[in-house]
Amino acid sequence: MSLVALFPILAAAVALVFATQLARQYVARRRAHALAWALSLALFGVAAAMVSVGVTAGWSPAVFGTYWVAGALLNVPLLALGQMMLLDARRSVLYWTLAGLFAIWAVAFTLLAQFDSGALQAASGQGVIPRGSQVLSGEMAYALARPFSYTFAIVVVGSVWSAARARRWSILLIAVGVTIAAAASAFIRVGQGELFSVFLAVGVGVMYLGFRAASRPASRPSPTALQTQS
Repeated sequence: MSLVALFPILAAAVALVFATQLARQYVARRRAHALAWALSLALFGVAAAMVSVGVTAGWSPAVFGTYWVAGALLNVPLLALGQMMLLDARRSVLYWTLAGLFAIWAVAFTLLAQFDSGALQAASGQGVIPRGSQVLSGEMAYALARPFSYTFAIVVVGSVWSAARARRWSILLIAVGVTIAAAASAFIRVGQGELFSVFLAVGVGVMYLGFRAASRPASRPSPTALQTQS
């Protein structure tokens, strides 16, 4: 198995393990932001798995479409959704509604898109990851990627704000991890699929450390400290 196919499997495994742990946190504590982050990491895992399928068995519209929806369109908005609910849980219904609309648009326009079969066949023959601009040029499914990517700023700014407010600087790892994962897409443009998957796996791992820090209950003063203060 080539490294281009192996690294996506490792990235998918990392993402899905972390998604499972975050889902367990949600079940145990019923914190909506943990559910949003679990869904996002699950999509990271699905996208990485589709990369492995594509570079080994070939890129079909179904494989690329799943990769595009899960990897290029929805996972970052779901990260932003979790960040917004962490900052303002009272408006969770509004945030879930917006996320639902994003998901409907992403899936609907991808299903309606005309995929460039030549670009898919060329990438399949070379064992590389095709670029969205080649496969979905002129399609709304491709045009959505840019406005959806702006939610990256919500994750970064929200992480900084949460870290400063809670004085828990490890939360900044969310912003660092998202930045690493976002930078991974640059390697697709230069034909370095191995580095794409490595950076994706590292980014997901760093994000998870930040998620754990954000989900950890705030420490309370010890009884000794309280007696001293009184």
